Amino acid sequence: MKQTLLAALLCCFLSSFAAAQTGTVKGTALDSATTKPLSYVTVLVQEQGKTEALKTTFTQPDGSFELAGLPLAGQYQLLLTYVGFQTKTIKLPAFTADKPLIALGKITLAGTTNKLQEVQVTTEKLLVTQDIDKISYNVEADPESKTMTALDMLRKVPLLTVDAEDNIKLNGSGSYKVLVNGKTSSLFVNSPKDVFKSMPASSIKSVEVITNPPSKYEAEGVGGIINIITHKNENNGYNGSVNLGLGLPKSSYGSGFFTAVQGKFGFSGYGGMGNNNSPSNRSTLYRQDPSGTIMDQEGSGKNSGRHVYFSGELSFELDTLNLFTANFSTNRSNGDNSMQQLVRNISPEGQLLNAYSRQNTGTNYWENQDFGVNLQHTFKRNKEQLLTLSYRYGKNGNGNFSDFIYNQDIGTTDNNGDAVEQTLQADYVHPFGKHNLEVGAKSIFRKNTSDYYYKQYDPEQHLYILNPGLSNNFAYDQDINAAYTAVSLKKDKWGLKVGARLEATSVDADFKSSGTVAKNEYTNLIPNVSLSRMLKGMSTLRLSYTQRIERPSLYYLNPYVSPIDPKNISYGNPNLNAATSNVFNLAYNTFVKGTSVNASVFHNFTNNSIQRVTTFNPADSVASTTYGNIGRNSTTGLSLNGNTTFFKKLNVNLNGGISYVDLHSSLYSNSGFSANVFSYISYKFEKNWRVSTNIGYYSPNVLLQGTSAAYMFNSFSVNKQFLKEEKAGISLSVSNPFQENRRWVNEVASEGFYQKQVSYFQARRFSLSFNYRFGKLKGGIKKNKRGIKNDDLQGGGDQKEGGN
Repeated sequence: MKQTLLAALLCCFLSSFAAAQTGTVKGTALDSATTKPLSYVTVLVQEQGKTEALKTTFTQPDGSFELAGLPLAGQYQLLLTYVGFQTKTIKLPAFTADKPLIALGKITLAGTTNKLQEVQVTTEKLLVTQDIDKISYNVEADPESKTMTALDMLRKVPLLTVDAEDNIKLNGSGSYKVLVNGKTSSLFVNSPKDVFKSMPASSIKSVEVITNPPSKYEAEGVGGIINIITHKNENNGYNGSVNLGLGLPKSSYGSGFFTAVQGKFGFSGYGGMGNNNSPSNRSTLYRQDPSGTIMDQEGSGKNSGRHVYFSGELSFELDTLNLFTANFSTNRSNGDNSMQQLVRNISPEGQLLNAYSRQNTGTNYWENQDFGVNLQHTFKRNKEQLLTLSYRYGKNGNGNFSDFIYNQDIGTTDNNGDAVEQTLQADYVHPFGKHNLEVGAKSIFRKNTSDYYYKQYDPEQHLYILNPGLSNNFAYDQDINAAYTAVSLKKDKWGLKVGARLEATSVDADFKSSGTVAKNEYTNLIPNVSLSRMLKGMSTLRLSYTQRIERPSLYYLNPYVSPIDPKNISYGNPNLNAATSNVFNLAYNTFVKGTSVNASVFHNFTNNSIQRVTTFNPADSVASTTYGNIGRNSTTGLSLNGNTTFFKKLNVNLNGGISYVDLHSSLYSNSGFSANVFSYISYKFEKNWRVSTNIGYYSPNVLLQGTSAAYMFNSFSVNKQFLKEEKAGISLSVSNPFQENRRWVNEVASEGFYQKQVSYFQARRFSLSFNYRFGKLKGGIKKNKRGIKNDDLQGGGDQKEGGN
C-alpha cells in the first residue's frame, strides 16, 4: 500500500511539472508630480478588447506590483486606477516562451484636474459571504462580538446550531472538525463547547463553515469543518488588544493578543484564562419497565471549571522565496463537580419496593502541548507555485478522580489517559493559467494509553482495596497514510474543483483488563467535486458532492463498563467499523444593495452509521447504552440566511433551517422534522452607542429511540465605543432575562420500556466586558499558505450526547 501511495504521488508531481508555462507582469506606480510611490493602486490585466479582469492586485507601500499566472498565448492590456488620479491603460507586448516576464519599470499616474471635495462614505460590512466551498460569518462586523462569548456567536452562523446543552451541530450533525486558521488546535480536541464558552467573541475575526471539505482535508466527519479565523495584525511595528469580562452566575475571563514584526522576524501570540461556576442544577429520570415497575430518580449537582491557554507563532523569511514558521500552544483546564441522587423503585400497584441514595464528588483535568514547524518554498516562475514541508508533535493528558457512596458501599475511581501524535506532511500547488493543481501526502502516527482504577472501601482494614474486575487499562494505536490530488478550473463564469483522497488506516487496540483486542486495516478512496456558476449581479450557484468517513474513536471502542451508576451503564463496542457517508449540497447566494441572501439544500446518508442504542434488562433493572453499526441515517434539509441594513444604522439578520431526519435499523426506526430559527437586530445610535437583541427557537431533535425537547434563547446588549479611533469599548448584556431556568428533556421508548430524563439548569446570565486595542501595524507576519490540519478524529460538540 505504501508503494502504491508513493507511486500515485510521484505521478501527480510529474504531471504538475509538465503543465504549461505562464507569464508575469510587474512594475512600480509613481505620482507624476512628486515621483513618490503610490500604494494601494488597483492594478488589473484584461484581454485586449474585453472588459473582464483576468488578474487583479494592489500596489505595495513602495508602489510595486506583480501579476503572475497569465497564459502565454494572448494579447493583454494593463489598467491602473487610483482615487484622484487619471486611469492609465497600457497595451502589453506578447509573452514568449523565452521571455515570460514583462518588466514595465516605473509607471507614472497624473492627477485629475478637478479637485475632489471631501466625501465620507459609511457602510456596514456584510455579515455573511459565500465562496465556492464555504460560508463565512464576519464576526468582527457584528457589534455584539464585544460582549458575547464565542459559543453564543456561533448561534448566529449559518448551518450551525447550538442546543440547550450547548452541543454544537453542523447541518444537524455532531460529526465535524474545529480548526484555527486552517490548522488543528489542541484547544478544541477535548471539548469544543467548553473552550468556546471561555473564549470572548472579540478574539475571532470570522467563522468559516466548510460543508464540502476539499481533498486536502482528512475524510473524517460527515458535517464538515468549522474554521475559526483569528485576527491577523499588521506589519512594521506592533499592536495588540486586551479583553476583560465578568459574569453572573460567577464567571470571569481575561485574554490578550499581541503581534510584532522586526525585519525578517515576526511573532504573533494570544492567550487567556477564564473560570465559570454553575449553580446547583437538578434532574429527574423516570423509567417504566415491561412489567410496569417504575424507577424514579431525583438528583442535583453543580460544577466549576478553570481554563488557561496560550498559543504563539514565529516566522522567519530566509529570503524572498523561502519562509520558515514555527507554532506552539499549551493549554490546561480543570474542574470540580458534585452530585447527590435519590433512587426509588415502585411496584405497578404504587408500593415502594426499595430506595437508596448515591453521592459523588470529583475533579478532572485536561492538558495539551503542541509544536509544529513548516518550510515553504515559493518558485520564481510564479508566486502561487508552492512546496510546503511540515512536521507536528502533540501530546495531551487527561484524567478524572471521583469519590462516591452508593447505598452502603464507599468507593473511589481514578481515570488517567495520555496521547502522543506525530504528523509528517508535504503539499505542492502548481498554477497553470487561471487554474490550480494540488497534490500532497501525509502520515499520522498516534499512540494512546489509559488506566482506570476502581477501589472499594474495606471498613475492617480501613483501606481502599483495588477491585481488578472493575478496573481497566488499554493501549490504542492508529496510523494513517494518505495521498491526495485536486484540480481547480475556471472558465468565464464557471468554476470546477475535482479531487480525490486515498487513505490507508491501521488500528491496533488492546483492552488488557477485558482481554479484548481490536485490530483493523482498511483503505478508502474519497472523491470530491464542486461546480459553481456566477450568475447576474453578485449571485452564485454551487453544486457539490463528496464522501466522508466516520471512524470510531477510542470513546466508542472501549468496552469497559463504569460502575459509578449501576442502574444506568454505558460502554463502547470494539467491533465497530468505519462508516462511509455521502454528502450532497446545492447552494445559492446573492448580494443586492447591501443585502445578502444565502440558501442551501442538502442531503446526507450513511448506510452503516454508528448509532447510540439503549436496551433494558428486566432481570436486574439495568439500562445499558452502547454503540453499533446498526442502520441507515439520512438527513434532508434546507438552510436559509439573510442579512440587510436599513437607514445605515439598523442591521437585521435571520438564520434558520428545517430538515427531515430518517433513522433505520434492524430493531428500531424513527423519523421526523426538526427546525431552528434565529434572528439578530442591532441599531447604532450617535456617539458610538449600539443596542442589540437576539431571539432563537430550536425544535426537538430526532433520535433513533426518541426525541429531545425544544427550547428558546434570547439576549439583549448595550455597547459603547470610546477613545480615539474607538480603541476602547465596554458592553453589558443579559441572556434569557425572562427565563431563569431552562428545561431539557430526553425521551427513549423501546422494547416495552419507556424512559424520560428531565434536567433544569440556570439560563439567565449577565455579563460585563471591556476591551482595549493598542499599537499600529501595516500588514501581517509571514504565514505559510499550507500546513498540517489533523481533522480526522470523530468529534464535535455532541460526540458523547452532551456528556463531554
